[in-house]
Amino acid sequence: MKTDTEVLTADMMRFASLLRHMNLSVVALKYESLARALQTEPSEESVEEVRLWLRSSLKGGSGSLSDRYVQKDGAVDEVLNAEYEELLQKFTDFVNAEPESKASAAAAMFASGGTYFRLIETPVRNRWFSSKGTFTYEVATAPGVTRLVTLDQLGQAVGYGPQNSRKDWQECRMVADRLFREGRRDHWVHYSSSYVVPDDALRKDW
Repeated sequence: MKTDTEVLTADMMRFASLLRHMNLSVVALKYESLARALQTEPSEESVEEVRLWLRSSLKGGSGSLSDRYVQKDGAVDEVLNAEYEELLQKFTDFVNAEPESKASAAAAMFASGGTYFRLIETPVRNRWFSSKGTFTYEVATAPGVTRLVTLDQLGQAVGYGPQNSRKDWQECRMVADRLFREGRRDHWVHYSSSYVVPDDALRKDW
């Protein structure tokens, strides 16, 4: 079923205004910028790019968007909160729907030169406190295109350079390190947003 981009962007803009009521201006700004981009270019690839980002923004857990309420004077604003929950449900239905085009979905994952990487091996210390092995990362630069690189090669492999934000780069690496320590080695980190994507979501259309 083809997505009505006019309805979707209107919902995203309204959701952004509700997020501002909740003092979530950074997330609100991202919803607004994506909505405007979709209005400008309402292609299948743009729709799937929005679907991907919304999926990451709607992840559950403590402090997540689904765990929040619209408040007024310290109490739940019943009217605005009902609208907030309705939009959350609409976005959830949207992200769980089948992509309009498998090719578009795969292309959206790597739109605008986006790349993904994950840490798959670290040096192992022996009882003499020397290390064996190296930091090895897997980098995905296009649907079905991956390669293994060392730490020294990682920046160039994902497209990081002097013109890019060092803070974003460091955050991405920290997320990859944390996923490795937690045993979540089947998850990928998007450079440079730091969004985490499960392996089955990244590879499903390859």
